[in-house]
Amino acid sequence: MINGELIDLIAGDYEARIATSGAMLVHLRRQGRDLIMPFDAEATLPAGWQGKTLLPWANRIAGARYDYGGAEFLVACNEPASGSALHGLAGWMDWQVVDDDPSGPDDGAPRNQVVLELSLLASYGYPWSLEVSACFRLDAERGLGVTVTATNVGAARPAPPVPGAPEADGELGPAPYGVSCHPYLTRSVPLDDCVLTIPAGEVLDVDDRMAPTHRRKVDGTDWDWRGGRLVGAIRTDNAYTALPEGAWQVSLRGGQGNRAVVMSSDVPWVQAYTADELGRPGVAVEPMTCPPNAFNSGEGLVALAVGQSHSFTYRLHEED
Repeated sequence: MINGELIDLIAGDYEARIATSGAMLVHLRRQGRDLIMPFDAEATLPAGWQGKTLLPWANRIAGARYDYGGAEFLVACNEPASGSALHGLAGWMDWQVVDDDPSGPDDGAPRNQVVLELSLLASYGYPWSLEVSACFRLDAERGLGVTVTATNVGAARPAPPVPGAPEADGELGPAPYGVSCHPYLTRSVPLDDCVLTIPAGEVLDVDDRMAPTHRRKVDGTDWDWRGGRLVGAIRTDNAYTALPEGAWQVSLRGGQGNRAVVMSSDVPWVQAYTADELGRPGVAVEPMTCPPNAFNSGEGLVALAVGQSHSFTYRLHEED
């Protein structure tokens, strides 16, 4: 139970395992082929946030502090090397199983869906309460679809010295919010031998503490993946944007049969990390609703008023 309850889903040639710790995707396979980097969730912890659901922020808050609505908030630094608060508050919490394929047969057939829920209660660093659900649904033709929905169900009023949500004209401000996920796409061969495609026209540069500095065009650089390129020795741990309007796809092709694993979403940012500290077995592909450090810059930040909801969807499948 080190990663919570483990739920197995099956649909056609696809199989997936979900862990309640962090609403985490442990593995996803088609005909026995790994589409994401798997790990032994019964015995070990995931490396590099494998498969975690990331909220109420994705990526980093630089300096583990943010200014919002005229107030300063401090959050725990969980990446000492950069001094940042990394990947939100929900990644190590135990989500609760509330639905395990209610529309499916009750004759013992394998389930193909599970819904997890989390009550993220207000805290000093984030004085809003969110009710969150994550629906994982496996389809024999379309692979795995995931929808994460968050609703702001309350804001704490300031009671100095205890912080609360910023006030304006007697009203408590909305919750700052961002969401992402953290699977590592793999073809079960070294990443260097795979072809990566990212349809993004701009990349976000960072400093030596991984804080964003500026955006630039990818044209003529090692960060232009739009036509699909052999990864080789190239390293990246950057956020990309200027993606196509509507749904877009990132793919990793290679290995047996030269098939591609595809991540699709419609959010305006995607982080790509070549897993250099993990031996480069794959690439983390993280669709994000906002860029790194959005809690300070405000760029792309969702403002969730009490009673308001936000949904984020992504899909993973194998393409022949």
